[in-house]
Amino acid sequence: MRYLTAILVVTAMACGVGCRKKAAEENAGRRAEMEVLVRCHFVGTASLANNSNAAKLRELWNLPETRRFAEQTLHKLAHAPQTFYGERVAPAQDERGAALLRPLLDDLLLNESFLQVRGPADQTAEWTLLVRLPADRLPVWRAGLTELMRLWGLGAAATNTVEGFAAWEVKGTDARARVRCVEAGQWLVLGIGRNDLPEVGEAARRIKGAGRPIRVASDYWLQTELNLPRLVAALDLSPAIQWPHAELSVIGKGENLRSSVRMVFPEPVTGPLDPWNIPTNVINDPLVSFTAARGVSPWLRNCALLQQLGLTPAPNDLFLWAQGRKPLQRDVPFQTFIAFPLKDAASKLQRAEDRAAPLLGTNSQRPGLTQVSWLTNRHQLFWRGLPMITPFLRPAEYQGTELVVGGLFPPSPLTNPPPAELLSQLSDQSKLVYYDWEIGEARLFQWRVMAQLFAVLADKPQFTTNTAGLPWLMAMEPKLGNTVTEITADSPKEWSLVRKSQIGFTGVELVALTRWLESIHFPRLGFELPPDRALQPASMVPPPAANAPTSPSKKPSEQ
Repeated sequence: MRYLTAILVVTAMACGVGCRKKAAEENAGRRAEMEVLVRCHFVGTASLANNSNAAKLRELWNLPETRRFAEQTLHKLAHAPQTFYGERVAPAQDERGAALLRPLLDDLLLNESFLQVRGPADQTAEWTLLVRLPADRLPVWRAGLTELMRLWGLGAAATNTVEGFAAWEVKGTDARARVRCVEAGQWLVLGIGRNDLPEVGEAARRIKGAGRPIRVASDYWLQTELNLPRLVAALDLSPAIQWPHAELSVIGKGENLRSSVRMVFPEPVTGPLDPWNIPTNVINDPLVSFTAARGVSPWLRNCALLQQLGLTPAPNDLFLWAQGRKPLQRDVPFQTFIAFPLKDAASKLQRAEDRAAPLLGTNSQRPGLTQVSWLTNRHQLFWRGLPMITPFLRPAEYQGTELVVGGLFPPSPLTNPPPAELLSQLSDQSKLVYYDWEIGEARLFQWRVMAQLFAVLADKPQFTTNTAGLPWLMAMEPKLGNTVTEITADSPKEWSLVRKSQIGFTGVELVALTRWLESIHFPRLGFELPPDRALQPASMVPPPAANAPTSPSKKPSEQ
């Protein structure tokens, strides 16, 4: 989460400026109401230096593996223009531009910042960045940004004033391409985009009148708004998914981060909230994670895998869980399971044998991985020939409800029921649609190993110790405890998420985040890892200015 503002700002500098001429030509003369696409306010790591609620974050940030990974990420961000434009950026431009951007990224991590992106659906967006800087850093930004303008061929900066504050601006050859920067007291105000850049002037007026352009962040450390329906094309998101307009807020409380997300979807996404019917006869301790979801039929209705296997209609309930025990390194990391209700489950699974072989044959790159068969003696659909895992689907029943139960590896031969305290978390919330609990250490270990195996099966590059990401994940594992996530449906189109965690992410999210930060096209959204390479030594990254439990004891709302 610390990188979010830096990533967005570099995207603005690399794409918001560089793409302007083509967009203006395509949209000349067209006007539309300005809409917020992105809004992000971060208090900066310096303000958390003496905050007792940030002690755990400081511990994680100061790990050598974190510093090395942070340095690698910031280095890649500084070279983002070349990632976006390839050969259009000459090697000399790339190296000099990165040298100018790199120290500015350090400032964005340390200091309070606010970023807003506005724009109509058919026009280039207007980017506004506010950074609260020490007096000695303002000249560094002025010199760096003006040289970047010349380096990128936008022209020389002309000085002027805005609301009595010293300012400069650069007008591109296109009349609608403009960069304006104001040094307003402790604040640097930077605008990129439309010819009038009204947000820059408005921020300067607020600073002149009240000393600040935005309200003080008293109840959050990070607040972000993402208009995802409008960002589908820009972020290369799947158009098949109902993406929400999301508002995120994060703050520390004790050793935990409390994350809150309000999501508003374009269409209803909540199915019937039937009473919970948890199949406790197939979910057994020792558990390291448990997930329950209901009202999810709108999400699963278009699931291609279920349709192709003939496992329809889409279920409205879904349960996932994982088993594990310490020491983790000696345990089987593949005991992850799924269950969902399905009428006539046995016959549909048996018929799925013929459907699965061509499906897997299409997606598999290795011969011998399509040995899917119905084992009559075991009464299950079994995928043979895979290294280390033995995926299966079998029919089951709980209190008269037929189920499909599946997993990557046979479960432990135990019959201990799931903890009653865990199941009680679902009992008294009528609007609850999703509950997830996990032991972060165990699940990060399991997902890290599974991700490596999946990469091997798909013939894709995998994490190695020569990357900064894998050592970081391994260093994080023993530092993580319980993560609890709850989602409630405020209406069929509105969901609210609350999470309690040490770092803000679940194990699978940390693995996905790391793959993105390590990906060859970062900061573009993607997960393809580069070939093996030598690990670069960590350089200076701006520092802050100064055994996991087994079951949740409280709900996120009570922390």
